[in-house]
Amino acid sequence: MSTQREASQRQKLRGRVLLRLRPGEDPREIKSWRDVAHHGAAPASRIDGGRVDSTVRRFSRALCVTRAFHSASRVAEYGEGHRDWDPVEEALGLSRTFKLELDSEADVYGLVDALASLSNVELAAPNYLCSVPFAQHKTAARKDPRWPQHMIGADEALELESGDPATLVGLIDSGVRREHPELAGHLRTGSNAVSLNPAEMPRDMQLLGEPSARRAEDDHGHGTSCAGVIGANGYQISRGVAGACWIIPVRALCAAHARGEDEPTAIGSLTDIDHAVKTAIDLGARVLNLSFGTPETLLGPNDPVPHIEIVRYALARGCVLIAASGNSGDEVRYFPAALPGVIAVGAVGPSGSPSSFSTRGDHVCLSAPGEGIPLASLDGYADGSGTSFAHRSWPQRAR
Repeated sequence: MSTQREASQRQKLRGRVLLRLRPGEDPREIKSWRDVAHHGAAPASRIDGGRVDSTVRRFSRALCVTRAFHSASRVAEYGEGHRDWDPVEEALGLSRTFKLELDSEADVYGLVDALASLSNVELAAPNYLCSVPFAQHKTAARKDPRWPQHMIGADEALELESGDPATLVGLIDSGVRREHPELAGHLRTGSNAVSLNPAEMPRDMQLLGEPSARRAEDDHGHGTSCAGVIGANGYQISRGVAGACWIIPVRALCAAHARGEDEPTAIGSLTDIDHAVKTAIDLGARVLNLSFGTPETLLGPNDPVPHIEIVRYALARGCVLIAASGNSGDEVRYFPAALPGVIAVGAVGPSGSPSSFSTRGDHVCLSAPGEGIPLASLDGYADGSGTSFAHRSWPQRAR
């Protein structure tokens, strides 16, 4: 039995595999996923015409191949995203990373093991899912809804520095509700990186809304709430802590309902999330807001650490990465929050003590208000609690 199958309890897409070839093994004419999904380019039906293709055919009659990423130099061009990779993209393997779409019933774990044994394959892995947000927690309403702003001195900070409109914040989340009055004048066009479809989802997971919509329109609400903490106009909730900075919303997650759960969540594949992060960077974002995470406890012995290449790409581009530590309430490392170079932020309540739900660990370096936060929502306004909202506040030192 596959060692991947024995170890992994993570949810994965059915019939989907992530493949990275070794340097010098890249078939240059395979199109990027974005050009295929949004601009009518044709996907490939083969990879190398040799060992990789013959290995795949042992497990699946169907094969559809696209590049997982779009080159930075061609980010504004249609149909050419597979060309002109720069040295950073080449060194990190982003130019050599592919998404494989197979028969929905193909033995993904068996194929991954077989591909990993080939000398021209650098990495093979299932295309795992990541559920976002981490479970939100209900907390008692606060008498003073502005306690988070008072705690961190947000009004005083914005008086000293009102925010630079040239600074772009990449919001990698479930999109935004563009018509929300709190967000008017703070949003760039953004993009949609979701490539999920019902046929590839686990049988206990049902997609909601329109996953493949071109725009970064929110169908869950989490992204809209986070955008309000960053850039609200201050009509019925506090002014966003980023002031005049602009937000680039890149939708990497879509609404879904898991069997046995009362509330829908937002879910995305790891490749879609990494593609979204790269898109935000290539569009000019230099601050990245990251609320997704995979616990280290779910990684199998052969599983790659999630998001490590895309975090290195962001750091090489001079980006500041800020991630929610998680809402598990225990001590565990979530990725990307625990990756080197990422600022992991936990939550505190009005007393300044850590919130009971806030994930702890040596990698958590800052804490910020995360309980009973007034938020923008899809249908107006709401209160919410969680480290997703804490890491969008001006943080304090962790206690």
